[in-house]
Amino acid sequence: MGTLNSTEFYNRLAKAFDVMTDWESRLAHEMPFIQRILDRQDARTVLDTACGTGWHSIALAQKGYTAVGCDASPAMIERARANAAQAGVSVRFEVADFTQLDGFSERFDVILCLGNSLPHLLSEEALADALREMRMGLNPGGAVILHNLNYDLRLKTKPRFFSANGNAGTLVWRFADYGPEFITFHTALFERHQTGASRGASSWSVQVNSTLQRPLMVRDLDEALTRVGLGNIQHFGGLDGGRFDKENSGDLVVVASVG
Repeated sequence: MGTLNSTEFYNRLAKAFDVMTDWESRLAHEMPFIQRILDRQDARTVLDTACGTGWHSIALAQKGYTAVGCDASPAMIERARANAAQAGVSVRFEVADFTQLDGFSERFDVILCLGNSLPHLLSEEALADALREMRMGLNPGGAVILHNLNYDLRLKTKPRFFSANGNAGTLVWRFADYGPEFITFHTALFERHQTGASRGASSWSVQVNSTLQRPLMVRDLDEALTRVGLGNIQHFGGLDGGRFDKENSGDLVVVASVG
């Protein structure tokens, strides 16, 4: 099975992204911690990189922050703009990947990178470039909030199949294969289609898309942050702000700041 670059992978997933995510529950779980870090930084401006369909940016705008979102996927940005319009908030969304953050004229108090997005950078050099772009995009004293899976644990347990999420007409099932250097991440997108004239008659189609991820260990990420001038590094076990335990936490959240 061939793999897609991450941009095309998420272009294909964009139409199902909001169906497969319970945003009401997710934001209720994550936003208190994010806002706590923003308040600690006395932050008013936020750049949400790899923003997907934009709901973190929208939630921040609803709370009075000036939020800007960017993503490498044009399809995700199209959805994000529609979501912001539907929510009645003003958020600027731009198509930009991690190498294009210097294209923003303004600097930010906090930069977010959520949803296990950094592992799509497939080399140490690409990670360093992305973190350097984030560092240069921060105001003095600014901070980054990075959210990845805890690969120190995941590479020991190597779970292959994950829960399927969706509704009666669309379902997304995620699974993974583990290689010596990269993880191949797959999504199977199931869609129900009406067939014939009979009431209720339907059939399902499935599209499997695959992309590579480079697992990031805690030590690797800390060293990369330090090299680009980000320090005061803190680890958390998730976006609820819980304690990080390398042997048990499913997620790794890193907060690091300038100076």
